[in-house]
Amino acid sequence: MSTAVGRVLTDIMRVPGVTATFIVSKEGFIVEKAIGGGVNIDEDAVAAMITTVYGSTTQLGEELNLGEPEMITLEFPGYYVLLNDLGGEHMIIVLAEKAKAVLGRLRYEIKKQSPRIRQSI
Repeated sequence: MSTAVGRVLTDIMRVPGVTATFIVSKEGFIVEKAIGGGVNIDEDAVAAMITTVYGSTTQLGEELNLGEPEMITLEFPGYYVLLNDLGGEHMIIVLAEKAKAVLGRLRYEIKKQSPRIRQSI
């Protein structure tokens, strides 16, 4: 992965509330990551599970004749997990603290930075 992708992930990490961001292959492997201090994440497990979430959501969209998901947003007590398909074989995943993050801003930044990531992969 290029240093350009690392710079984009670093830019996303500067968004208030973001604690981690990953580029994950659709085969379930971490391609690039940026993780804030004090965050304990089993990265390999996250990468493997996120492909299942993506696959299930895509299948649901097909069953309901809705098409491909644009962005998947998961809410947990205290956290958001956002997943965006980058096209091809990659996805971006962003983990953010609800207390510090604004969901609209997170979605905006992911959509804004996705073309930069696609160009750098």
